[in-house]
Formats: sequence, structure tokens, C-alpha cells
Amino acid sequence: MALGIINECHRLCVAYAKTRTLWGKNIGQFQLIQLKLAKMEIARINVQNMVFQILERLKAGKLPSLAEASAIKLYSSEAATDVAMEAVQLFGGNGYMAEYRVEQLARDAKSLMIYAGSNEVQVTHIAKGLLA
Repeated sequence: MALGIINECHRLCVAYAKTRTLWGKNIGQFQLIQLKLAKMEIARINVQNMVFQILERLKAGKLPSLAEASAIKLYSSEAATDVAMEAVQLFGGNGYMAEYRVEQLARDAKSLMIYAGSNEVQVTHIAKGLLA
């Protein structure tokens, strides 16, 4: 779910940056917008690579440890939330409006940090795995 949120936020932001104009320019021409988009792409690649790595390991019959699974959930949920919050910011006031969809994605991303074990619980699992 985190990867889907990141992908959709990134897609919406790129499209918005290409079409939204401010002071006679597309906002995608501004360096801060470019930085936001680049960080979103980095998060997308990182989470996608983690998903692919786990799928390959599962295919080989290797289950992740609780600490590894917790680390992936923690990183992915934080990345999705960060990307979604940046998407709301990039959209400005429109980011809070339902017709632009990023507000729903931001709420969904935040829920990832709570459901199926809060991020604080994930940290505990990671630490216990490291100290075992």
C-alpha cells in the first residue's frame, strides 16, 4: 500500500507541476518543486526495491525475520507519509481539497503508521532483533 501511495502522489505531483502556473511559469520550473519531486522519486525507488527484494527472497523460500519485516514496514510507512505530506504542500491550498486526491492519499499514508502495528512497535521489534 505504501508503494501505491508513493506512486500515485508522485504521478499526481508531476502532472500538477507541469500544468500549474505561478508568476507566468509552470511550477515545475522552480527548484524547490524539482527538489520535492526528486525526493519523491528516491522514496519510490527505495520502497520498490525493498518490495522486490522481499519478493525474491520469498520466491527462494526465505522468510524475513520479524526485525526485517518491521524495518520494511517502518521505512515504507514513513516514506509514504513524507511523500504524501510533500504532495499536499506542492499542491498548496488545493492539496486539502478532495477533488485533487492528495488529501485522501495523505490520510491513507498516515494510517499506515498506525495500523498493523504502530511505528513505535516496529522500532521495538527492530531493536529486539538487533540485540538478540
